[in-house]
Amino acid sequence: MKNIVFIICFLLSGCYLANGSPHPNNYWIKNGKKMSIEDDNRCSSKVYPNLGERYISLSKKQDKLGWTEFYKNQTEYKEFYSYLEIASKLMSKCYYDLGYRFKAPLYWCLAQDGDNTRVCMENMKYRN
Repeated sequence: MKNIVFIICFLLSGCYLANGSPHPNNYWIKNGKKMSIEDDNRCSSKVYPNLGERYISLSKKQDKLGWTEFYKNQTEYKEFYSYLEIASKLMSKCYYDLGYRFKAPLYWCLAQDGDNTRVCMENMKYRN
């Protein structure tokens, strides 16, 4: 019986890792519901245009070249990534101001397929 339980748990965790963990936006909750696309767009329209001309220029370049080509210029990629990190923090604050709370489960925070742990640590202050 123990072996069956172990195998089932192993298979389920394998499916989770194979498909990747859900996007962090799935864990911004307001009144028991996930974040709406409208609220996500509202925050995006507040945050991204205000990052400045350099961000807009890098964003257009990334759109034109695609991630693979854009990544080859490490200097610009690192600069662009730093803008995305700033935007991530501002977006979280905006979600919180709209009444959402970050309610990711522990298993999501500990998944090793992305930046989940960093995202959880960053958004810990927005849990309540």
